Amino acid sequence: MNTEARSSIDNLLSTLRESLAQPGKSLLPLLISMSRFAKYSLANQMLIFAQRPDATHVCGYRAWNKAGYQVRKGEHGIAIYAPMLFANKRDTAVESDTDAAPRLGYRVAYVFDVAQVDAIAGTEAAAVTATPADTGAHRHLEALKAFLVGHNVELEYQPLARGLLGYTDGRRITCGAGQASHVEFATLAHETTHVLLHFPTDRTTRPDLTTRETEAEAVTYLLCAQLGIAGTEASVEYIQSYRGTPDTLDASLERIRVTAQRLSGELDAIRFDSEHDPG
Repeated sequence: MNTEARSSIDNLLSTLRESLAQPGKSLLPLLISMSRFAKYSLANQMLIFAQRPDATHVCGYRAWNKAGYQVRKGEHGIAIYAPMLFANKRDTAVESDTDAAPRLGYRVAYVFDVAQVDAIAGTEAAAVTATPADTGAHRHLEALKAFLVGHNVELEYQPLARGLLGYTDGRRITCGAGQASHVEFATLAHETTHVLLHFPTDRTTRPDLTTRETEAEAVTYLLCAQLGIAGTEASVEYIQSYRGTPDTLDASLERIRVTAQRLSGELDAIRFDSEHDPG
């Protein structure tokens, strides 16, 4: 990897982390950007946000050409880390006649946002979807319930005090009765995050309350955005005002990214028989 380019990227990430870790700093703008690039690593999500926070759909130069688009002259690319395999030199020992396993490395690559390209005249440019379609919450709600059953997490509904939507002890989730589908989904996503992340066997490794609530709200926000569930009214108090430290920020953001991606993938993989679909 070009040393100067890597140094520039590392400085960019360091500056962003320091900025995000300031007391009271909102994580919402970063989470909005992360929700658009769910398949990217945390470092690349942060790099895209740092360089072009309004980006919605990015591709490399050649990928845009293949899709029927041309990057406009003068546009600056968004620098990210691209993984690549480096072949190790053959072992020169007499008794060895095989190559050593290739090693994983990274190089600087550049991607461009859809706002930086134009359709190539005379070609059939592929449609670009910047945001997921609103698929409605009911199907995903039923899939989340099935996920909980599959992971031996009990679910019960009770009338709860005003303002309390749900809670969990790590084995059972209690959800307030009578919630609209999109609110119930957000409630269960929040409590499911607690179950997955915040009830370790060794309680000494359990994060503090602020970190737990920040992570649960952030996963809920990302999951709803990635699944196209609109109108979620879950509280975003914690992610609007970050109260962690620079040391905990990276670890929390990685747990948030991985958990949201895991839930999104597993819920999407759950299929219901059309004749028995509760929807």
